[in-house]
Amino acid sequence: MSISKLEVAKNDALSAQEEKEFFKENGYIGPFSIYPPELVDSMWKKVRFQLLNKKNAIYGDNKMNYDRHLDIKILSEIVSHPDIVRRVQNLLGQNLLCWRTEWFPKYPGDEATAWHQAESFVAFEGDSKLVPTEPHDGSWELTVWFAFTEATLETGCLKVIPKTHRTWFFDEKRNVPFDPASTSGFYGYDFEKLKIDPDWKPDESQALHVPMQAGQVLMFTSRCLHGSEPNISKDRLRMGLAIRYVPTDVMVYPNHTDKFTHFGEVFPLENYAAVLVGGQDSFGHNRLTMPLTGGD
Repeated sequence: MSISKLEVAKNDALSAQEEKEFFKENGYIGPFSIYPPELVDSMWKKVRFQLLNKKNAIYGDNKMNYDRHLDIKILSEIVSHPDIVRRVQNLLGQNLLCWRTEWFPKYPGDEATAWHQAESFVAFEGDSKLVPTEPHDGSWELTVWFAFTEATLETGCLKVIPKTHRTWFFDEKRNVPFDPASTSGFYGYDFEKLKIDPDWKPDESQALHVPMQAGQVLMFTSRCLHGSEPNISKDRLRMGLAIRYVPTDVMVYPNHTDKFTHFGEVFPLENYAAVLVGGQDSFGHNRLTMPLTGGD
């Protein structure tokens, strides 16, 4: 089952209350159109070269290229785009942080990404990257997946299983050894090892595939089962930017005072700051910065 272009048009016309109710029921909303595809094509031509220049990247010469919204203005404008922020605020509250951005390329021949869940982003390594300090009625984290290129069934668009955010099928707090030689799983990690019931299998008949044009976004709680199919095209790249948001009461990297590790790399945190994209911070848990201004 796939989302059609007509359904995307309907999504863009939903009221804030309708979006909130749909998200609470299903664990995702969208896709929504943020930029026209032709504009995103020109944005991507600039960004792909800027990504090669890591002089101002907070993690230095890091192959994962996390958090480049902190030094590339186009990416900063995307994470703080009023149409994105407004919808995220509707779901998480007015006081809002962007705490991370991540790249999800899928090149021709790349394998599928298995079904998985997350919330505190332990990410196979035992320590929560996110810890809320206030009670929340529902989700307290949100991923916004921004399509920098068209994402189709052939190139491995996102897929979700609606309503699965209500049940944990994976134990994200387990430690899983990193195996760079692994050809299955996710960049050297195996989601299968996080299953609570090793014999459990998702109901593929309920999977919803989400094709997107460049410039569209899908918003979902990472507790909602999500993944993607392989890129079976001959010559088309699928490039997505995952933008992670939390309310300001959430402590970011509370167990990582100076660095964290992931995918076999070290990420020093001395230059890290979460971006205040909406409202204000009355908690003071995190080092903050504002969206970039001026320049390219």
